[in-house]
Amino acid sequence: MRIVVLSSGGIDSTIMIKLLLKGGHRLFPLFVDYGQLAADLEWKACQKMCKHLGLKPERMDVHGFGSLIPSGLTRSNMDIEKAAFVPTRNLLLLTLGAAYGYTKSAHVVAIGLIANPIFPDQTKEFISESEKTISQALGVNISILCPLISLNKMDTLQLARKHGLQLEQTYSCHSGTAQPCGRCISCKEKIEAEKALANHSS
Repeated sequence: MRIVVLSSGGIDSTIMIKLLLKGGHRLFPLFVDYGQLAADLEWKACQKMCKHLGLKPERMDVHGFGSLIPSGLTRSNMDIEKAAFVPTRNLLLLTLGAAYGYTKSAHVVAIGLIANPIFPDQTKEFISESEKTISQALGVNISILCPLISLNKMDTLQLARKHGLQLEQTYSCHSGTAQPCGRCISCKEKIEAEKALANHSS
């Protein structure tokens, strides 16, 4: 299959790409700058990881979205954890991915959502409805893949290590700082997963 893969340079999207490559698919990595604080560091990580996997990502700039939509992920003066929800972010990412895919005859979009959804745009129901809506908007059948949707963060860490991914080159913090903040949802999720994995291994 020809698949647009939404890549953030983080662990989940990177292992998703690795698994899809092993499946023999033709991948088109897409990084979206929607105005998130971490955009530049995410993009650098995305480029590094894609290069490691033999791919060249494209960057789409829609940072005006984040400049108007207040969130802890787009505004440094807001609480990065309590105000982490970015309204319609995943719908935006999927729509842009499908539009890009349309130009590449790639009618499948993959997104690295994992289990235990926190927000309404991270559920299987959301994916199903988005698939229908985007297909209607483009006039072709669009499929949305979520190969990690039944896995938690500990599972994705295990997979990444199993497949030899260089986790130190990924970037998963919402703050956009060189050193992970340890306060955002993404950092806390990773810290807890690493603790659980250490306990699981001992």
